[in-house]
Amino acid sequence: MSAPETGIPADEHEVMILDDLGIEYFPPDFPPKKYTKLYAAWQWKLRVQRMVMAFCGVMLTVLVGIQVVTRYGFGFSFFGIEELAMFLSIWLYFVGGAYGAWERGHISASLVELIFKHGSARRVLNIIAGIITVILSAWMTVWAVQYTVWNIHRGTRSMELGIPLYWVHVAIPLGVGLMTLYFFIDLMTHIFLKQETHQ
Repeated sequence: MSAPETGIPADEHEVMILDDLGIEYFPPDFPPKKYTKLYAAWQWKLRVQRMVMAFCGVMLTVLVGIQVVTRYGFGFSFFGIEELAMFLSIWLYFVGGAYGAWERGHISASLVELIFKHGSARRVLNIIAGIITVILSAWMTVWAVQYTVWNIHRGTRSMELGIPLYWVHVAIPLGVGLMTLYFFIDLMTHIFLKQETHQ
């Protein structure tokens, strides 16, 4: 399959994933037949995630660097800089965690891959693990939404800078919600993927 046949940009067309089953395929979030508005929206969402991670990572590095230089080099610290760095790290952790779920780059400590190299037994176990993961992620998403709404109603603010905390806490349901979506897509892939290699 070549990029001109699909209408998908060549750089994005090259993104392939090696599944646990040992099958190379395009995941469901990469429509292989034509360039659709849904595909464009999906890619835009991923770009926004990358931009958020890059911004938070750079700003976090700058803030920590400033704090280290001023504290140990000049003997003073900027007020609120540690609080701001902590808030940026929360956004980085949850958006980055969601992006890792999309990449299927999260750490796995399962023995399934060692015991079952290939075959239907491994596929069934992956499906069971996927169902449990989706259920837990969905439950965490509901809890995170409720927690964020509770903070909005209370109008809580940070101790030093007085920033409304819902701007920080909204990263939790956003990140966990995206994780749930990506885990669900991965589960559907395990369930419906045909055991064949796309050429």
